[in-house]
Amino acid sequence: MEVTLPAVRAFVAVVREGSFGGAAARLGVSQPTVSAAVRRLETAVGRPLLVRDRDGVRPTELGHRLLAHAVAVVSAADDFEALLAGETPELTVGFMGEAAGPLTSRLLAVVRRARGGEVRLRRFDFDDPSCGLLTGASDLAVVWPPLEAGDALETLLLGTDRRAVAVPVGDPLAGLATAGPAELAGRVWVVPRSRDEVWRAFRRPEAVGVTDVAGEVGSDAIEETLELVAAGRGVALLSEGTDEHYARAGVVFVPLTGGPRCATALAWRRADTRPVLAGVLRALGAREWRPE
Repeated sequence: MEVTLPAVRAFVAVVREGSFGGAAARLGVSQPTVSAAVRRLETAVGRPLLVRDRDGVRPTELGHRLLAHAVAVVSAADDFEALLAGETPELTVGFMGEAAGPLTSRLLAVVRRARGGEVRLRRFDFDDPSCGLLTGASDLAVVWPPLEAGDALETLLLGTDRRAVAVPVGDPLAGLATAGPAELAGRVWVVPRSRDEVWRAFRRPEAVGVTDVAGEVGSDAIEETLELVAAGRGVALLSEGTDEHYARAGVVFVPLTGGPRCATALAWRRADTRPVLAGVLRALGAREWRPE
């Protein structure tokens, strides 16, 4: 079996961009070159790694399992090339709306000190709850688990937050101290659209015991969710801390009864053993930077 770095790069780029054309533009080569490289990789493996249909390109089950390892190979090669050129390897930290705020700022300060320089910060929405880790768009990420590809990632728990329902300011629930399944029955819900089924399921009303649902409205981002709630299109299952990070006029957060919680975690690829990442993780192992 002959596996070349250009073939692995092509595979990762296609998954990241969602198309062969986008991958070709990213890599600076022709689309037929990318297609041929991926075919060579699939021939070497003996099985398809990508599903090609009218909705775009996505990994097969095998491709999904191999993706984190492929990304680790490409990242290591990029770091090696940077070092050969006398440059410092880049480090990107991804985050999602609910995982933003003061905690992320403290984490970034530690990462910058460990790196001895600046890091890139990149925002992701509901379409990629791994915040770029699985496609290689980020090296570290502040995420809100659970994630479908959790076995491909290592995580460090940063904190937990009480779950809450976001309702319009004029809603009868807005005046309650807490709300439970009985109060939330028969509602229209704003739910996230995401390819990650595990992540999406954790953010649906059924996850907190609400089975009487009148309807659903899809959302692609936290800001869109809050806009839809404020407009009276539905209520949404979020975290109590979202009110601190994304305060929105016209929206009230009501904590859920029973104290169900969600987590915020730092995540990285299990297959990523690069020295640049190992140094940062050693610095992050100290608990002094985290709140009590």
